[in-house]
Amino acid sequence: MIKRMKIVNLRFGHGKTSSAGSLLIDDVPFAFIIEDEPRDIKVKGETRIPSGTYKLGIRKDDTPLTVKHRKAYNKPGDEWFKYHIEVLNVPNFTGVYWHAGNKESDTEACQMPNYNASVIRGEYVGSSSVLATKAFYALVYPLLEKGKEVLYTIKDCDL
Repeated sequence: MIKRMKIVNLRFGHGKTSSAGSLLIDDVPFAFIIEDEPRDIKVKGETRIPSGTYKLGIRKDDTPLTVKHRKAYNKPGDEWFKYHIEVLNVPNFTGVYWHAGNKESDTEACQMPNYNASVIRGEYVGSSSVLATKAFYALVYPLLEKGKEVLYTIKDCDL
């Protein structure tokens, strides 16, 4: 029997337009998360999701973003991306996906795993995002397909 997977994002910093966190899976460092900045008042496409604990699920819709990412990520013989993993039930947010991207302009509150994170002109950027996203999907997607509950906790350490 597979035990419950523990996924935690420890947000450690933010600039004017970006945030970064350390992604831990079962208490082991896995990657970094690059996302939008915090805001007191939500602005569509420009605000990170609130800290808290959320369920993850598979969004089985062929949205324009899903079709775009399926085409970009999948290569012949390596078709790992089917549908987005989604952060569910985020207050005042919809369509919060896990996908590749290196800078906050690549997201609208989505979670972007990266194997590296750095600061350029006061903003967080990442690299090796497709590899980190693929590895994340390899761990989490099969559990979600089997109907297992997967929880994602975000903790703000950057206040």
